[in-house]
Amino acid sequence: MSSRRPVLRALIAFGVILVGTAGILWYVRMRPEPAAGARMDPAVTVATALAALERSETHRLSERQLAQILPLLRVLRDLDPSEVEPGRALARAILDVLSPEQRAEIQRFRDEARSRREAGGTPPRAQRLGAAGPQAGGAAPPGAVRVRGAARQRLLGRLIERLETRQ
Repeated sequence: MSSRRPVLRALIAFGVILVGTAGILWYVRMRPEPAAGARMDPAVTVATALAALERSETHRLSERQLAQILPLLRVLRDLDPSEVEPGRALARAILDVLSPEQRAEIQRFRDEARSRREAGGTPPRAQRLGAAGPQAGGAAPPGAVRVRGAARQRLLGRLIERLETRQ
């Protein structure tokens, strides 16, 4: 009887590990996907769109648009990343300055990027990173918000510098 106990304990431990692993896999596959608006920081989305327009030959920002957008970008850069609603409002104000053709070009860029991701099987960045963060409904790892905020500030700072040299 005593020789069966170690085998029984090993089988129970194996079963617990197997059930735990199956539970984790089920959770990862079945958890709801965050809403589309919750995936990306609005500041990063706007900065990416403006940088793409600046690379375009036909859809670059005009001097008038630069004069309107730069002050908004500065405020957005200095805004705390946890302030999602004010960030969205500033992003909307920046996008409202763009012409319908520029907005259509941004949408075309997004559609092309989505097609490339789907063709290559690469999930969106937010999914690859687990979409952690207060705006995605998950808890961010310690220091992640601070690192994300610093990266966001650098991205916006570089864009502002690039746009200021055009003025």
